Amino acid sequence: MPASPDETIERARRYATIRYRLLLVDVIGGMAFLWAYQALGGSDATAQWAAARFQSEPLRLFGFLAVFGLASYLVFLPLHFYSGFLLEHQFGLSRLRLGGWAVREAKQALLGGALGLLLMEGWYALLRHAPQAWTVLATVGWVFVSVVIARVFPTWLLPMFYKTEPLADAGLTTRLLALCERAGVPALGVFRVALGVETRKANAALAGVGRTRRVLLSDTLLEQFTPEEIETVLAHELAHQRYRHITKGLALAAAGSWVAFSLIGLAAAVWVPALGLQGLADPAGVPVLLLALSLVGLIGMPVQNGISRRFEWQADRFAVELTRQPVAFAAALRRLAQLNLADPAPPHWIEWLFYDHPAITRRIEAAEAAAV
Repeated sequence: MPASPDETIERARRYATIRYRLLLVDVIGGMAFLWAYQALGGSDATAQWAAARFQSEPLRLFGFLAVFGLASYLVFLPLHFYSGFLLEHQFGLSRLRLGGWAVREAKQALLGGALGLLLMEGWYALLRHAPQAWTVLATVGWVFVSVVIARVFPTWLLPMFYKTEPLADAGLTTRLLALCERAGVPALGVFRVALGVETRKANAALAGVGRTRRVLLSDTLLEQFTPEEIETVLAHELAHQRYRHITKGLALAAAGSWVAFSLIGLAAAVWVPALGLQGLADPAGVPVLLLALSLVGLIGMPVQNGISRRFEWQADRFAVELTRQPVAFAAALRRLAQLNLADPAPPHWIEWLFYDHPAITRRIEAAEAAAV
């Protein structure tokens, strides 16, 4: 027997409460691990181990990051297993068996580890060879990597995790591509993403840049939403391109990154001698460097999320204006909230600090008000 609306809301609140606690544990625990690894001698021991086995500085950093990254992964693996597997099954959101989860986790770990290694090697190369200009160069490099990832995500990265194929429904494809043209954001095509093998959650996205831009619709969305609802969801995503939210967000993030790097550079004048490091480029200082970056990022998170929520409100208004279907948009938001077990009314401090979207209840109310 299907759950009543009140039961669904209660389940969503229980699920969200656990998620909030896990998020706090992850944030606080992550910073505590970095501090402990640095302060209790683990960093020095790992750096000495790497120095005894490798001659070049890039290889020493590689050796350090391999040991440090493995230690971090193993420490937090129980938390990842609970949040990514046990909790999702507890609330009926995941369809993955243990073996499937392990394969996906391995892929994510390998891909994330490889990307993290490249970023850290690039960062430390700048610290070694451009100690006076590294803050600017690191910011430029970060922007470049972000653009590259956005461009290759739909063609290289997404297929590593989910099967994607052109949408077989010619009528819906034509309708959605026409919507893209009306919004002034042409797309290559509409693709179905096999998300349902893993979860009952639904999602849609406009991914890629330029010639790689395409509409991505999860099979769960296609199975449970009407064409009108799907159209309004896509219109919301089109708004982010139409109003250049991604570009604006990237520019703001770049400015924030430069500020963060600059603050780290200033603070390093204190911690480098205090910890007995040979310089900011000393691999033994990786944990404290990441800790400083985490702290600055946490401080800037409310500002970044506040700007993102403004963008989301603008995208919601655009979706209603473009499709002229506020009732369908409200229904789509309500269905997404039910499928994804979104907290209908998160605590204000949680929304202020961690939410990059407005609370779903307020978005639904705004869409319904537009229909009056």
